[in-house]
This record gives sequence, structure tokens and C-alpha cells, in this order.
Amino acid sequence: MSALNYVGWDIGGAHLKMARIAGNGKVLAVEQHATPLWQGLNCLEHSLMDVKSRLSTEPLIHSITTTGELADIFQNRAEGVNALLTGFCNLFREEDVRVYAGVAGLISIIEASNQHQQVASANWHASASFIANEQTDGIFIDIGSSTTDIIPFQSGKLCNRGFSDQERMRSDELLYTGIVRTPMMAVVSKVPFAGEWQSIAAEHFASMSDVYRITGELDESHDLMPAADNGEKQISDSVRRVARMLGRDAEDFSQLGHYKDLARYVAEEQENKISQALQRVISDNPALAHATLIGAGTGRFLVAKLATRHGLEYVDVERLLDAEKGQQSKAADCVTAVSVAQLRRMQG
Repeated sequence: MSALNYVGWDIGGAHLKMARIAGNGKVLAVEQHATPLWQGLNCLEHSLMDVKSRLSTEPLIHSITTTGELADIFQNRAEGVNALLTGFCNLFREEDVRVYAGVAGLISIIEASNQHQQVASANWHASASFIANEQTDGIFIDIGSSTTDIIPFQSGKLCNRGFSDQERMRSDELLYTGIVRTPMMAVVSKVPFAGEWQSIAAEHFASMSDVYRITGELDESHDLMPAADNGEKQISDSVRRVARMLGRDAEDFSQLGHYKDLARYVAEEQENKISQALQRVISDNPALAHATLIGAGTGRFLVAKLATRHGLEYVDVERLLDAEKGQQSKAADCVTAVSVAQLRRMQG
């Protein structure tokens, strides 16, 4: 089939990402939608239908990668993968769809239903494989709303130690820490505030989106999910939620400076966690001790900080993607959707 466009889909547990790529590789359109799968599959169906309504009626080739099978509405990954693929093919023709399965590449829906272990959570492999084609050597770091991927590559080949989530978490190539959805309590247990060290509540009263809103580093377009208290998203609201972590109210905003100091500390602690993981990955790949860091995802501003911290060159993945005006930053935010579409296009 002669396709005018290739469409890449990254079906996550919290977000649906779509990228439409022209035959010459140019990124034409990118979209991201909140899809909290733990609330049920209806949210994904609605988002898929919404995106489909804006896609061309011309021939399209679809490529999928998924992490949504981890949602706790599914008993296991096999059930999750099959449910997501079935739901997708209820809206798009099965013969037009390929599924990313890591080292196996893009496979058919039928093959994917029998290879759920290769399909599950293979999104990082798609992104890193595409970037390795563009950059040759480096360390690809994708920081999103809830996770961080650190993938070394050399001479266009990935040098990852792990493949499954467990293996990658064990080798620090996957960290469950991100700039939006990660609970603040998952990053720190004690904080400095107004000249004192104190413990914080082990409750999901505030998330890292609150922290980065207070530091001024959060792009509000990246925070698509409800706040921890379902409240508003002004700085004063984030301060209120962070104050609750301290066991206090924030009715007196004369102490805003103390909250800014606290937020900067929490952000630095998250950066430290990622830095330590990066050092471990480098120690396992000494040839990459002076490698370029390629930053992707909504939290790639942290990768730029890490590069400065470690004296390494930094390349924003946006520079490696040919995208229509107004789509460059979105493409870098949703690099997995872009990558899986590009891999399909390059396959021919």
C-alpha cells in the first residue's frame, strides 16, 4: 500500500500520544491526551476517536507502542496488551497496523497477541533505536510525567543491560520518577523549611508538578492530569498542597520564599537521583564517559542540567527531528510516537 502518512501511537497508562509523519519523514502533527486507564478503557476509546476525527482520509499506516498494559485494571500484561490492541483495531483496520516489539521490531497484530512480553513497555526501545540512527553515539535520556529512561548507545547500537521493566529498574536504566505525576513523597522524606529540617507526610498530597510549578519550570501544557486534591493549578494552589505535606496550612503567603526554597531542594533531590543512575549507566559503558546526552520528553530541561553538571555536551532531541513549525517542541515531548512512526517509514 502506498501511504501518504505514517501515524505513530504511544498508548500509555496516563497519556495517549500521536504523531503523524509524512513520507519524507517530516513531522506534520503531534497530539497528547490525558487517558487515565485505571479509570477504565472508555477514556482511551474517546481519545482515539477524537484523534481519528482529525486524521486524513488518505491511506495511513499505523504503528503502536504501549505501556498502558501496566494499568491496574488488567490482571497482567498479556491481558492488557490484548485489550489495548483489540480496542485500537475496533477503530482502525488491522491490516494497516503494526506493533513495536523491541528487538523483533514492528510485527502484526496477530503476532503481537502472542508476544506480549516483547510488546509490553517497549516504548523506550523504539525511541532509542530511532535516535541511535540519527546520532550514532550517546546516552538517550527521556524524562516524562512519571518515568525516566536512560539508554546508552554506540555506533548506532543500543547498549542497554535490561529489557523488561524489572531488568531495567535493576540496572537503573528505568527510574520511576518524572516531572508531573510522581508524588513528592517518592522523592524526599525530609525537607528544609524556614531554617529547620522536618519529615513530610507519607501521603499523596502533592506531586512533582506542584514542585516545578513553584520553581517556575513547569510548562502547564504538560500537566494534563488532575492535581492531587483535584484543585486548581495556580502557584498558590501548589503551595497549599506542598504545605499539607508539612502538616500545615499555607494561608499566610508571606512565607512564599520558604516554599520556593523547599521546591528547589526537592527538585535538586530528584536531579540527584537521576544523576546517580546516569553515573551507574556510564560506569557500565566507560567508552561513553564523555558522551553526548540527548534529552527528550517533557522533563528534558533536567537532562540539560545533568549535562552541565557532568561536563557533557547536550543535544535537545528537538534538533534531531524535522517537524512543521509549531510542532517541534511537541514532537520532542512525544518522541516515542514520532520514533515508532519513523521506524515504520524507514522500514519501507
